[in-house]
Amino acid sequence: MEAFGSGVVYPTIEQIIDVNRQMIKTSGGSFTPPDNFHNRNSLEYILDAIANPIFKQFLYPSLLEKAAALAYEIISCHVFLDGNKRTGIHIAWEFLRSNNMPIFLDSTIENLAINLANGTATRDDLLLWLRDNQMDFRTIA
Repeated sequence: MEAFGSGVVYPTIEQIIDVNRQMIKTSGGSFTPPDNFHNRNSLEYILDAIANPIFKQFLYPSLLEKAAALAYEIISCHVFLDGNKRTGIHIAWEFLRSNNMPIFLDSTIENLAINLANGTATRDDLLLWLRDNQMDFRTIA
């Protein structure tokens, strides 16, 4: 992950490719070398959109909105030939963790990821799930 001027740590394309490779290696699927891309432009777009303002306004101002947009784009736009749901969710988790905003992943994320991929869930549904699954370290003893 790479920090820009705002102090937010963003994933690089290479890190996302590596996560995709590891997701497939760990849980099955097919990785087509060198990068398994189906839609690289979509990934480049969303990384730019979450990190940079347009006319001094961020499209996704909060960390949760950035994470939801990134995962949603990877999953719904089928950035990779395989492993999009696993990669999208893991990247959102890693992005939030790297920015000191961890979330708790439970089994409900699996159905949500499937619904994102088939178009029956929205980015707002994912954002709500992320908000509901934030971990608060003050309450962990």
